Amino acid sequence: MAKNPFKYMETLNTVHSPMDPKQIEAHYGHYIRPKISTMDKKVVIEAAIPGWQPIWWWRARGVENLPPGANGGTTCIQEQADAIIECVKAGAAVIHTHPRDPSDGMNRIHAPKLLGEIMDQAFNEVDFITAHHTWGWDYTKSWETDYVSYPKELLKLGKGNKYVQCGMVMSMPGYSQGRAIHSHRSIIEGVKFFEKNCIKPMYSVEAFAFEEMKTTLFDTGISNWKPYWIALQLGKHLDQFTYQDPWSYRLTINCMEMVKRNMPDEDIFLGLHPAGRNWLPMAVIGLLYGAQVIRVGLEDQFYLYPHKDDIPTKASENVELLVKIIKDLGREVATVKEAREMTGVKLIKKD
Repeated sequence: MAKNPFKYMETLNTVHSPMDPKQIEAHYGHYIRPKISTMDKKVVIEAAIPGWQPIWWWRARGVENLPPGANGGTTCIQEQADAIIECVKAGAAVIHTHPRDPSDGMNRIHAPKLLGEIMDQAFNEVDFITAHHTWGWDYTKSWETDYVSYPKELLKLGKGNKYVQCGMVMSMPGYSQGRAIHSHRSIIEGVKFFEKNCIKPMYSVEAFAFEEMKTTLFDTGISNWKPYWIALQLGKHLDQFTYQDPWSYRLTINCMEMVKRNMPDEDIFLGLHPAGRNWLPMAVIGLLYGAQVIRVGLEDQFYLYPHKDDIPTKASENVELLVKIIKDLGREVATVKEAREMTGVKLIKKD
């Protein structure tokens, strides 16, 4: 046994001393690693107001002041326009709306003049990209959706694409009789009409349908307006995975990765339409994984948080919440002008 077992301790430094730079870099490798670009793109916020749910749906849950215009009457149009203006001023660049009629406060699927009146009131104060429903149906003619008739009316009414700058192309199937079918034929017809008339297709895609949409529209060159605006649908349309953890988080990453692995990065403008109780965690995960557009608003998010029963007090509250999160994560919110540059959407006016 050594005579002085503590002699070795005397040779050790008891205070921090300057380290050689090479030792620091070896110990903390991130100092010499390149920047990680996953979150470097600006985020476009889409606001979905006032939603399609009937008035009684809100009233049955004790909500009297929402959604905008739901009580009908003389202030119905202005309430909806004001909600849009508030959302844009809060940070939204894209607006999706189901116009509500003053006669009863109920939403209308096919009402171009009503939609135009609401949009004009909002356009008097702010600019934004319109991204409403652009398909309808007539069961006397076909079970298939019609992606041409309604946009054609909006183009004529707006003397250009003012009311229909972006058009939703759905992958949601008909789950039962009584629902129109988004068939290959109707989608192909719609996309051709959209791109010919300066309407940017927004591909509203469920996870199970991405490959089908890719092979039908992108690989064939039927759709060639790049970047492709792909909005992954999570938490609605009979979704069975996002109402519990951890499936919602895994599904968000898996769905985004599925698109990223199968499409060149420069060809896609990728984002999420998160809905349901877990919309907020899914939105955050999407932001962390580089989502370029997130939809929030009254249509798909009734509760603000998954673990509380807090609801928004106004349509712009969800936008304000998302803006704060985006900035806290070190990302930037895109302006309307920047959103147009990112997507290629231009406002076209005709004489």
